[in-house]
Amino acid sequence: MYCDLGLSEVTLIKINSNVMKASITLFVFIVFTSFFSAQVEKFIIADNTYYGTKAIPAEIAGKYFYEKNKEPIVEINIDGTGYFQVHDVKAYPVEYWIETDAAGNIQQRKSETNNNYQVVLILKYGSNGESGWKGANAGKYDRIDVTMAFDQGYAIVMGERFRKL
Repeated sequence: MYCDLGLSEVTLIKINSNVMKASITLFVFIVFTSFFSAQVEKFIIADNTYYGTKAIPAEIAGKYFYEKNKEPIVEINIDGTGYFQVHDVKAYPVEYWIETDAAGNIQQRKSETNNNYQVVLILKYGSNGESGWKGANAGKYDRIDVTMAFDQGYAIVMGERFRKL
């Protein structure tokens, strides 16, 4: 079916050209962000080899509180940044990676009875400005578990820090 909208051929060419430019720009953006956000890195932690990517799932991101409402906290951002606080110490700025296999597939333990699952995050401690034992983790790597407990209504880090879903 043909419908004459009164547009000239020049106008239609300009519209098609703009649509094509926008499509190409969107495609390049998607490829670029997918490549950089899913880049797999290799880690050696306590003589074991692990792999991870900065592509933190949005449902894991957020601020977690000890016993649901107090410090120490864990903050996980989708860009792989955040904070991790050990007991009785000022929070460390950290970098996060979600643990994957060498090909970049997220390592996820799924429940056989519901939608719950567990993943592991690799983290690197930055400086929290403290010295002595209170700042001793700076520059070190660690691994922490995150459980998405949909049946309980919480995301849980290390079995003790909670974020309401």
